[in-house]
Amino acid sequence: MKKIALALFVLGFAVAGLVVFALLWSGTGPYADLARDNRVAGATFIGPSGTPTPLDLGAVIEIHRQWSAYVTGASADAPTFTTVRFTDDEYGHMADVRRVFDAARLGVPVGLFVMIVRLQRARVAGSRAMWSLARDGALIGSALVALIGLVAVVAFEPLFLAFHYVFFPQGNFLFDPATSNLVRLYPEWYWEGISLRVGLSFIALALGVAALAELRLRGAK
Repeated sequence: MKKIALALFVLGFAVAGLVVFALLWSGTGPYADLARDNRVAGATFIGPSGTPTPLDLGAVIEIHRQWSAYVTGASADAPTFTTVRFTDDEYGHMADVRRVFDAARLGVPVGLFVMIVRLQRARVAGSRAMWSLARDGALIGSALVALIGLVAVVAFEPLFLAFHYVFFPQGNFLFDPATSNLVRLYPEWYWEGISLRVGLSFIALALGVAALAELRLRGAK
């Protein structure tokens, strides 16, 4: 039973934490920081007439802002653009991304609920049992995310594809870089940088929770 309780706590903690950080890092600030870190001052998109259309970083960030607002639920309708062209397949994929985010947001309260229930049940056996669960669960969660991060360092593309095949089994995320504005807007440096920030943020939170739980354990009876 203890192993099941620990597994459920880790699952709830990981789902809630990773989703929250994915939402927090989806804005324009992180995009701008990552672009500058990669010395990206702009990009050339495909215009409505099919001709190359150079855009500065500010214009690219604005396009990201509108897509981000749509997929995270801040905007009800998909954005439209006059300077660049997105295909029906790209709009369809972003609609699927929005549905994934909708489902993921539900995972936050569910994850928190699972954590609270497990902590309350552990507390029946005493405060030490409760804080031990919090400490061990946080450490295991951080270790799992760190392990995934290590795999991503040496095999980011296969891991990225596997992630997309799980959440988008219809395969509508495979676009030609030569013709897709979505690929130009979200190149590999963006996904690597955002994944790193989400992962490190979660690990920092988990280690903080584990440290707090350890301190409480030392004073618990």
